[in-house]
Amino acid sequence: MAKFSIANGEITLSKELNDIDNFVIKTARILSKYTDYVIISGYVAIFFGRSRASEDVDMFIKELPIDKFRSMYKEFVDSGFEWHIDNPDELYKEYLKTGTPVSVWEERFPLLRLDVKFPTKPSQRLLLTDKIKVVFGNNTLWMANIESTIAYKEQIAKSEKDILDSKHLRLVFDGLDAAKIERYKRLFNQEFN
Repeated sequence: MAKFSIANGEITLSKELNDIDNFVIKTARILSKYTDYVIISGYVAIFFGRSRASEDVDMFIKELPIDKFRSMYKEFVDSGFEWHIDNPDELYKEYLKTGTPVSVWEERFPLLRLDVKFPTKPSQRLLLTDKIKVVFGNNTLWMANIESTIAYKEQIAKSEKDILDSKHLRLVFDGLDAAKIERYKRLFNQEFN
């Protein structure tokens, strides 16, 4: 089993890409032209070797003005993606601005989607700055720090799948900050309970 270490907020690794990785790379490249993002939840564990299926990839994106969102929406559509609503203004005002995720997927692969949301809680906004840079080949992705992912899965999500994701991350990462995990658990507990 591969072991990973993070140095100065960054991890560099070799990885054989699968369909979900390629999907995330394509969507992250478009998103990063318009706003900051952070990948959260299950895909973090899957990326680092957890063997399980997922139909969605969750991201927080830094709030952006509606005109930039319209441009981003158009680039996704021009690149062969579809949104769950064909109206960027409605997606922005009725979904993103109210804290509801919006979904986008490749036209040929509607079962694999990206769920994007503006952060509404302090912990969610924190993840946009307290994240790790993951470099593999010519690709870079920004992911939630491992400690916050473990804390959320153990403290809030708590499903069997989430607990197994957390165990996997604890197993494959060296040098985890136990105090940071506990800080995130307290923060999540204050915000979600």
